[in-house]
Amino acid sequence: MRRRRRRRGRGLQLGRSGPWIGVAGLLVVLWCTVTTGLFAPWWGIVLAFVLLVPQVVLVSRWARTHPTWCMWVPVVGVLAWVALAWVGATAWDWSA
Repeated sequence: MRRRRRRRGRGLQLGRSGPWIGVAGLLVVLWCTVTTGLFAPWWGIVLAFVLLVPQVVLVSRWARTHPTWCMWVPVVGVLAWVALAWVGATAWDWSA
């Protein structure tokens, strides 16, 4: 009779999957950035892309050094995009 081996660490291994979660999250942020074109002027779209570039650089740098932190970059990115859209709609009169 063979004994079954228990797998150690069956949970989420963010050391391996964290950068990939971050990249998938950045695709969501990219989608939000592109849809800014539905209600923002051209300079608002450029501003949204300017907010996206440091996030991509940060995930690419943290992928090897801090892989578990990579998954939080898109969360902050979505919050920054929501803040930009809110300020744009209320203060700068962006509308569809």
